[in-house]
Amino acid sequence: MRLSKYLSEARKLGLKVVDVYRYKDREVLRGIYRGKVILIELTRYRDGMDLETFKKEIQIRLSA
Repeated sequence: MRLSKYLSEARKLGLKVVDVYRYKDREVLRGIYRGKVILIELTRYRDGMDLETFKKEIQIRLSA
C-alpha cells in the first residue's frame, strides 16, 4: 500500500501532515491541526501498520 493513503486518511481527520521524520524505531508526523503545529509520535512505521490502526493512533493523539 502506498504511504500517500495514510496521509489522505490523516487529512480526513483534520490533520494536514507537513513533514514525516523517520527514526530508527518510530516515525514522527509534524502537521497542522486546528491552526496549531503539532507533533504526533507513532509507535512504529506507517508501512508496518494497517490503515485502521493508523487512524486509531491519530485519533487518540488528536483527542489528547
